[in-house]
Amino acid sequence: MSSFKLRKEKNCLNCGNTVEKHFCPTCGQENIEVKEDAIHMVAHAVADYFHFEHKFFGTIKPLLIKPGQLTTAYVAGKRVSFIHPIRLYIFISIVFFLVVLGGKGKSENKSTEKEEPKATTSKSVTNPKDTTAKKELTPAQIKEIKESLKYVPNANGLRDSIIKKAIAEESSGKKEDDNGSISFGTGKKKGFSNKWKTKDTTVVQYEKNQAALSKDKKDGFIKHYFIKRTLELDQYENPEEKFLEDFLHNIPKMMFLLLPMFALILKLVYINKKRYYYEHLIYSFHLHSAIFLSILITMLLQWLCGFIYEIDAWLGILCAIYIIWYIYRSLRTFYGSTRWITVLKMFFLSFAYNIVLTICFLIVIAVSFVMI
Repeated sequence: MSSFKLRKEKNCLNCGNTVEKHFCPTCGQENIEVKEDAIHMVAHAVADYFHFEHKFFGTIKPLLIKPGQLTTAYVAGKRVSFIHPIRLYIFISIVFFLVVLGGKGKSENKSTEKEEPKATTSKSVTNPKDTTAKKELTPAQIKEIKESLKYVPNANGLRDSIIKKAIAEESSGKKEDDNGSISFGTGKKKGFSNKWKTKDTTVVQYEKNQAALSKDKKDGFIKHYFIKRTLELDQYENPEEKFLEDFLHNIPKMMFLLLPMFALILKLVYINKKRYYYEHLIYSFHLHSAIFLSILITMLLQWLCGFIYEIDAWLGILCAIYIIWYIYRSLRTFYGSTRWITVLKMFFLSFAYNIVLTICFLIVIAVSFVMI
């Protein structure tokens, strides 16, 4: 019961229906005075917060300590005391991906900062004019070059000029670039490569050259699309990094495709249990929430223990053992199968899950490539 003053009027301010008691029977809004002072407003906010906090910790405790019991209770209709499975998963997954992906970005920045001083030092030592170190070729190496070019015709001194050029290139360490292949980050960092070849460096140039060709000599739809996208990606300073960044940002979205598919696998594996699809979906959300939360707790413990003693590997092993035990225990509790049937179905589920996960990863890679 709320400590706030009730309205004398019996009409609900939210939906307009009659309110006989404390709450509206139609929309559930509390029939209290809307004109409240600052103290009451703060008190109301604090009460709502602690109500959520109680509900949150009341959900987390059975989720982690009693695998499968939260799902069993929720499906049975005991829902007021627990957070909705989708809301719980969204909250935990947001924190999880922020910590995991955010931590990855920080580690990359640190490694870049460490590499920069080395680059500066090497630049200060090296003479800007001497971009390539010259080396003296041995007589054996010169003889090998001459032997490899001995079948070149020597009309007008052609062979001699080619030999001189080859010796000069070998001495300077320079080699001609292969312009036949497309690669991200030309002249910059090495990136992805495409098996289809083109000499064009821009999309406009490529489209112009394609328009000039006859219909039978033009690139096919797939080849045309991939070459065009590759040339567009090549305009970024670091295409590989850009692609990886978009791919990582799409992984949380991928999970909303993976979870319903995993629930469908559970439906097929436990078809004899006569459960509805939504029950398998609730189990899927609870299972992934528990896995993400256990990984977060492990990461927190690794960070805290890092100040005292390095036991990251042991904590990682314990986390993996806990996750395996959790999956087994939750399956057995929720679906009620025997020990060995649960173990066999665990192996099959892990195999099917990896296949579905691979398909989802391929979809994310394709979406990242298209939407970048």
